[in-house]
Amino acid sequence: LLGMIKQTPDLYLDELQEMLSVSCDVNISRSTIWRTLRRSGFMMKKVSVS
Repeated sequence: LLGMIKQTPDLYLDELQEMLSVSCDVNISRSTIWRTLRRSGFMMKKVSVS
């Protein structure tokens, strides 16, 4: 998970969820992914629409 973030830091949680499902053959909820990232020191960034 952390390696995926380092390679592509602008991924959305649902994109991370799909990548984990495909590459690791696991189903992990977005909330679990977010909790793991937050505990690792990552913060959420809002996306604005122009």
